[in-house]
Amino acid sequence: MDRSNVDRRGFVKACSAVAALAAASAGRLVQPAFALADAPRLKLVDKAGKPIKASALEVHANYLFSYPYVSTPCLLLRLGAATPRNVERKDAKNAAYTWPGGVGRDGAVVAYSAICTHAFSYDSKQTSFLTYSKARTQVSSHSRAITCCAHASIFDPAAGAKVLSGPAAFPLAAVQLAYQADSDELSATGLVGTALFDQFFKAYRGELNAQYGRGAYRAVVEGQTTVLPMREFSKDVVQC
Repeated sequence: MDRSNVDRRGFVKACSAVAALAAASAGRLVQPAFALADAPRLKLVDKAGKPIKASALEVHANYLFSYPYVSTPCLLLRLGAATPRNVERKDAKNAAYTWPGGVGRDGAVVAYSAICTHAFSYDSKQTSFLTYSKARTQVSSHSRAITCCAHASIFDPAAGAKVLSGPAAFPLAAVQLAYQADSDELSATGLVGTALFDQFFKAYRGELNAQYGRGAYRAVVEGQTTVLPMREFSKDVVQC
């Protein structure tokens, strides 16, 4: 499936088909508390290659970066207030894991895999389906939430991306962030929760091959990863 040749409605219909794969795979979505044992440690930088400063991130804005693979997007958010620390969540196997909470001087910077745990809808360079909004939206009665506009799953970014409503059964995988207080810089160091990378690669193999080259979508990001405002990362941001 080539997203450049389909409109939003067509892609949403395609997501419905992928939902069947998600349901069939539910029993196999067994991951340890650490979603990727060998995840790289990467500095978060801007498009000029300069380290991102946590305090310079716009509050309530959507940012995206690739991690840990070149084709797997992550949401970076600076919420309006510090989050709780060491929050217990449940993974796809209903096993408990600990989300460490926000970082930065205000304790409000968080990051999550931008691949929905329901049917693998995701944020790409063509279209972003998972977005954070400070306000309530047409499909969500929750404010300050991440919404997947493909099937209206709603997640709470201030509580380890727990599911607030919709068809998703478990939280988005969380990116662990390391914060350097002296420089105000951020690094991605790993993930906790249930990662969906194998299922995601299977569902979108054709599309990812077309975009990155055959098999190249599985390349791990090296050295550093570039953070962009969502509207610079994606050509189209779906509003719902």
